[in-house]
Amino acid sequence: MKNFLVVLKGLGLFLLMSALLFVLQWQLAENNVIVLNYKIHILIFFITLISLLTMFVVFILEKKNIIGFIFLGFVVFKFFAMGYIAVFQEEFKLNIIPYFILYWIYLTIEVVFVLKLVKKQD
Repeated sequence: MKNFLVVLKGLGLFLLMSALLFVLQWQLAENNVIVLNYKIHILIFFITLISLLTMFVVFILEKKNIIGFIFLGFVVFKFFAMGYIAVFQEEFKLNIIPYFILYWIYLTIEVVFVLKLVKKQD
C-alpha cells in the first residue's frame, strides 16, 4: 500500500507539472511570444507518461534493479521519436530550440522521479 501511495503522489505531481507546461505554452501563444504545435507537445507528454507509468508499475510490483533499464530504454525511444518528428514535421524545424527545451524539461521531470523511485527501492 505504501508503494501505491508513492506512485499516486508521483503521478499527480507529474500531471500537475504537465498541466503547468501546457498553460505556459498557451500563454506564450496568446501573447504572441511563440506559437508551438500542441500535437508535438502532446506526443512528448504521452511518451513520458507511458514511461513513468511503466516504471511505477514495476515499482509497485517490487521488481528490483530494472527501473533504470526501463528508463534508459524510454530515453532512447523518446530521443528517436524526437528525431522522427524533426525530420517529418516542418513546424518542428522552424522552432527546434523551444521543442528541445520542452523535451529536456520532461526528461528532467522523468529523471527526478526515477531517482526517487530507485532510492525508495533500496
